[in-house]
Amino acid sequence: MHHALQLQEILLNIFGHHYPGLDTSDLAALARTCCTFKEPALDVLWEDLNDLSPLLRCVPEASRQISSGVR
Repeated sequence: MHHALQLQEILLNIFGHHYPGLDTSDLAALARTCCTFKEPALDVLWEDLNDLSPLLRCVPEASRQISSGVR
């Protein structure tokens, strides 16, 4: 791999908003590709959330239930 592709700042620019062809599924695939791509791809992927549903899917089902009687 070229040395430039091992620099986090460059990867963040490539994976970020500077390349409009990437969508969330592409970023998820990049995060799974190699250790070098993982962190910058995940940073960009989680940067803009429209709602909390992706985050809630990471929490176990039993933890999601909230009792209405608890204050």
